[in-house]
Amino acid sequence: MSPDSVRKQIADLIDRLILASISVKQFTPAIRTVEGGAIQIGGRPGTTVAMRDIPYEDIYRELDSHDAYHVKLVDGGLLLFQYSFRPDRSLEQHRLAYFPSPILPTVEEAPALYEQDELYGDITARRLVRFPVRFDYAPDEKVDVLHPASHMTLGQYESCRIPVAGPLGPTSFGMFIIRNFYFRTYKKYKNNFDRRPVHIDRTETISANEQRLTHIVHGL
Repeated sequence: MSPDSVRKQIADLIDRLILASISVKQFTPAIRTVEGGAIQIGGRPGTTVAMRDIPYEDIYRELDSHDAYHVKLVDGGLLLFQYSFRPDRSLEQHRLAYFPSPILPTVEEAPALYEQDELYGDITARRLVRFPVRFDYAPDEKVDVLHPASHMTLGQYESCRIPVAGPLGPTSFGMFIIRNFYFRTYKKYKNNFDRRPVHIDRTETISANEQRLTHIVHGL
């Protein structure tokens, strides 16, 4: 995984989301070189609010109002991509997050969401419980089993760290969200979404002890 391949995958994924009419607002993640030669991709002001102990509605509202995301989906869901690379261009850490809107936009705000039941009916159902999903890669904080180097967190639970086989590329993360939470859109635009992305080498960081637990094996 390199800064260039990550940048290209993010740009390609955003293009696919726009083509499928599921992205309504997007910001190409910025790339910057910091002191010492490390490279950061996707830092946006205000994203630290996502880790604060405040009601989820407040977290979402602040992220949305400050445009502290990279993609806003048709139902208000927010996608964030953050990667950090060491000076030698090896991956240091990543944070990939999906923050669904706790309240769906109104008909006036998003008429297409309600006019196209064949495309969006699965995300407007009243029975749905919306919760954030986050994939973190932080090998420097690894504690075997208790804090896997790569893990998934559901619903902002502080101790929810489901082991993941290794760090995720942007497409792997983005398509996990689209396939599982926006399936009708995925199905209609399957050819668009299933095109092979820019190659990123797969890396496994999961330990033998963590493999004995229920865990996630990520795709390409």
